Parts: sequence; C-alpha cells; structure tokens
Amino acid sequence: MNSHVSMIQVHRGWLVMNNYQRVSIWALFHFIGRTLALFLKQAVNLIPLAVVVITGGEQIRMIIMWVLAIGLPGLIVLHAGVSWWFFRYCADANTLHIREGIFKRTQLTLDYDRIQQADIRQPWYFRPFGQSVLGVESAGSDGKEVELAGLSLDQSEKLRQTMMLHKQEQQCRAGIEQNDSEVWPDGSPQPDLKVDLPLPEIARYGLIHNPVLLVLPVVAYPIGQLDLIDDWLVPRVEGLVATFTNGSSFIETVLMSSAAVLVLLVLIVVFSVLLSIVRYYGFTLTVHGQRYQTRAGLLSIVSRSFQYARLQRLVLQQGIIARLLDRKSLRIDQSGRPDAIQQTKSFFVPVLDASRESELATSLKLNKPDWQSVHPASMVMPWLISTTILVVMTGLIADWNSLWMSVSGTLAGALTGLLVWAGWRRRAVHIDEQWLAVRRGVIGQQQSWIPAHKMQTLRIRQGPWLRLWGVSALHVLSAGGRETIAWLPVEQIEALKSRLTQCTEDYQGRWM
Repeated sequence: MNSHVSMIQVHRGWLVMNNYQRVSIWALFHFIGRTLALFLKQAVNLIPLAVVVITGGEQIRMIIMWVLAIGLPGLIVLHAGVSWWFFRYCADANTLHIREGIFKRTQLTLDYDRIQQADIRQPWYFRPFGQSVLGVESAGSDGKEVELAGLSLDQSEKLRQTMMLHKQEQQCRAGIEQNDSEVWPDGSPQPDLKVDLPLPEIARYGLIHNPVLLVLPVVAYPIGQLDLIDDWLVPRVEGLVATFTNGSSFIETVLMSSAAVLVLLVLIVVFSVLLSIVRYYGFTLTVHGQRYQTRAGLLSIVSRSFQYARLQRLVLQQGIIARLLDRKSLRIDQSGRPDAIQQTKSFFVPVLDASRESELATSLKLNKPDWQSVHPASMVMPWLISTTILVVMTGLIADWNSLWMSVSGTLAGALTGLLVWAGWRRRAVHIDEQWLAVRRGVIGQQQSWIPAHKMQTLRIRQGPWLRLWGVSALHVLSAGGRETIAWLPVEQIEALKSRLTQCTEDYQGRWM
C-alpha cells in the first residue's frame, strides 16, 4: 500500500515537472516594474557611491553619471528579462506551483484549500494586450501575495474560479456552512446588492480626500534644499510682485495676490479630482451572498474582493469637507494583514451618500447605533494640558510678559475648551449582539465597528485619575487592532467585558 502511494506521488511530481510553463512575454513590463521597485528599495546601499560622486572631482563625477544613465537602465531591463525567463508556474486541479529566481532558486507550492483571497487587476500597461495580474493570498502568508503576471483575462478568471471552487468543495466536505456564492458555473447571477458610483460622486471624493495637500509638506523640505528655489522661483516671484505693485494701488495688489493664491488652490483641487477619477472611475460594488467585490480604474482596472467571514474591522470616516457634502468613506480591514499592507490592499468604498450607506449597512448587518456618551470629566485633562502648553509657548516667545501670557491663557483656554468639548460630544460607544462600535472626532467623525464575537484579549484598567471619577477603561485587542473604551462607569465596563467574552465563547461560525 505504501509503495502504491509513493508511486502515485512520484507520478504526480513527474507530471508537475513537465507541466511548468512561462507567462506571456508581455509580463516583461511587470518584471521591469518589480526590478525597479527592488532597486529603489536597495538604493540606500548606493550612499558610498554618492560620496564618491560629490568628492571625486568633475571627471569622475561625469564618468559615474554616464555609467548610471546608460548602464543602470540596461541592467534593470536585463535583470527583468532573466527573471521572466526563469519564472515558471504550473496550476493543476488542487495546487499552484511557482518556480522563480536567478541565482537563488525558490519553489512555492500553494494548495487551493489554503487560499483566502484571489483578486484580478489589469494595469494600464497590460490593458492593450488583454493581459492581467492574478494576486493570490493564502492563510499564514502574513499578508504577502503570490502574483501571476502576464495571464490573459480569461486565464486569470478561470484559474481564480478553479481555486475558489476547490476551496468551496473542501469546506463542504469538512461540514463548513457555505452561504457565499464565489463561483458561478453558468455565469454571474443577479447580485444581492449592486452599488455604482457615478462620475460626480467620484469627483466629490477628490474634494474630500486631497492627497496633493498631504504630499506638499513632504516634498517641501527636499525641494527647499535645492538651488531651484533661490535661483529660479524667488526671482520670478519678486518680478511678479514688482509688476503688480508698480502703478497699482494697495487694494489692486491684494486682489491680484489673492487671485494667484486662489488659482493655485483651484489647480490643486482639480489635480486631486483627476487623480480620484483615474483611480476610481467606473467603481462598482457587487454583493453575492457573503462575497463582496469591487471593480474600478480608468487606466489600471483593479478588482478586489473579500468574504464576510474575514471582516475584522469596519471604519466609517467623515472629514470636514465630507460632512459639508454629507458623504462618508468606508474601509474594511480583513484578517492576516499587517498595517502597512492594510493601507494599500484593504477593501475600500471611497464615497457613500445616505441611501448607499443605508443599503450597505443592511448588507453588512450593521444595526442602527444607540450611541452612549462618556463621562464629561474626560475633557478636563486634555483641556489642562493643551492650555498649559500654549501658555508656556507664549511665555517663551514673549519673554514671560504677564500681559501676553494672560491674553494667551484666556484665548487658549476658550479655544481648546471649545475643541475639547466638540471632541467629547462626538466620543461615544455602542454595543449590541453583533458589534462593538466606537465613535471619535472633533469636526468630522470616525466610527470603528468590530465584530463582538472576535475578541482576543479584554483587559480592564483603572488608574488614579479614572478612579477619582468612579470610571474605568476597557482595552480591547482583536484581529482588527486595538481599541480603548474609557470613561464609563466601573459596573458598565465590567458588564461590557462579560458580554463580549460571552459573545466570543458562544460564537460557532468562521473567523476567517
């Protein structure tokens, strides 16, 4: 019997060895991008070369610059081509095999029943050729994906369906309840829910979330170290100011300067809206049972999906502009993803109005929250600390002038008091049979919803300051991260801990 099993394993291994194949030649674009990313990651090792460039004289500097300008792109293309040549894969009925590496050869064997998620995306450089990238994430992969680039769209979809069908069959054999329709042999059925975001809604997201304003402070310092500011920008700005001021009144100068600033802000907003359209154009969310899937993109089409069982945290965000527009954004964090990967690969719905939010909340089984505010004494310490810091800073600047410190203390106390009070009004907790929710914010708000049955650690802490006011804090650790519920009565915190513990113990469903 053992010899028969060994014969089958040897035969299976021989079939795998002879069925390895390369991906499409168009995958070279993907390998070039991957090689370039690897080079940028290792660029810190070129710091000694930078010292040589700076101190080696003009002749050595020119030689090194020419070598980098000509040899580096050629080396990147050569490395990408050799990586493509040695990259092979084999997909059978149960397993995906991948071999890659130039000098250090690695082989990965991925069983379909361990696959947690399979997504398909079409980068802009693949779309003209009908190629795509299949990203597969398995249990225990620590958020790392296996990527098959250079497959046709039909190949990627068929392979994904094969993987999900095999996993579904294995779970059925193991007696795991299946409520989600991941595979549709006769074509995609009518979805349980479909949410489309028209172009005006995506443009609103560009107004709500402006990445250009976030990037400007980051690039301002390195740009400021260059001679570009002093040698080119400053003389031109001075020339424009001289043009405005010569023969113009003060009011005209102010109006012209305000118009220039306004034009700059408009350009930043327009650029942000264009970025949002490029990223989320044609956004569609479909729900089939417990399977949620999004598809979006103008140049590169990205498809992401997740199973409801993998939901570990749900975050609803609303900033100041989103509040004015009455819109919210939704992010769903899944299991097995570190924070750095969550930010780029979490399930995300960029903008939701009230009607779409209500439909999605019903699908996600979110009950209408009954928010409970925390103790008003939670405002005391933040107010004291903020006011004291502002008064001390004013004293250092004004050489401890009593008049300035009195004025700053009055203004700082009123301003920080208003902000702390606004934050207290937004700070609240909600709990029901399915969810633990925490709300925060000052002008906008952020709601974090955690499944009540997925608690890992619950700890009650009560320091001297909390004990003085007769309140306590509950520290919650789940697969979705950490949350702290503080400034509630001691009896209520203890009851909350017991309730969450009981929900976790009684739950018999899947966590992932």
